[in-house]
Amino acid sequence: MDKILKLLLISLFSVLLGGCATTGEIDYMVVSGSTDEGNDIFVTLIKFDDQWDVPAGTMSCCRATAGAMVGVYDRVFPEKVAVEWLDKSENRIYFGEVAIDKKGYQLAKKLPSYTAHTGKVFKDVKPYLIIGMGETGEIKVWLSNTRSAGFTGRVLHELGSGQAQWRENK
Repeated sequence: MDKILKLLLISLFSVLLGGCATTGEIDYMVVSGSTDEGNDIFVTLIKFDDQWDVPAGTMSCCRATAGAMVGVYDRVFPEKVAVEWLDKSENRIYFGEVAIDKKGYQLAKKLPSYTAHTGKVFKDVKPYLIIGMGETGEIKVWLSNTRSAGFTGRVLHELGSGQAQWRENK
């Protein structure tokens, strides 16, 4: 009887602690970079928690919108992101790191459904983690339930922000 009681208590505590987790594994999410419209940049690095990164490249639009997207499977929701990009118009290389709010994991698990302009309702919502790089070195991290504006019910949570440093491109 003691063994059964201990086993039940351990199971109960495991469930309770698991429900309070602020970070955990996400089955699938979409990761993307964005920049201000008309700000042509070449992103060389988007790396999470010093462990995993996503392909980057040329970006020129649009703020808080998932442009070139990458599907990411079975990853722990990140706590920080490091970015580096080249802004050819200024001949500068920007680089920086931003902490990601620990509430992001819980928000990602509870994203609401949304509706397209056609009236179609999307209930199987996947989290979009959007990394924004501004034309004067701003870094933003957003979490959304859709790739862009124009959907009824879109949410856009800001999970982090910071200012990149820069050096001349030689």
